[in-house]
Amino acid sequence: MSDERDKETVIVEETPPRVERETTIIDTGDRGGGGGALIAVVLLLVAVVLLFLYFGGYLGGASDEMNLNVNVETPDIELPDVDVPAPAPAPEPAQPGNSG
Repeated sequence: MSDERDKETVIVEETPPRVERETTIIDTGDRGGGGGALIAVVLLLVAVVLLFLYFGGYLGGASDEMNLNVNVETPDIELPDVDVPAPAPAPEPAQPGNSG
């Protein structure tokens, strides 16, 4: 029995295989459809802005039809004649002499 005691028992465990790539797919069953509604809303907003600019006269649509004539009387203002004499020209500074 001494032979069995002298033997060492070795237990080999298998290592799990290495996973290089792992992809998780979550499917909620919803197939969308919101993209078309978003595009429709954006196109509607663009159309409203263009119509506002056109009929507001910013793009030249309604400005051709307008005929605006305004008569405004200007007030009659009389100012007295004021004669302000021009100042006399300043004398030129004297040149320094050469005292040599």
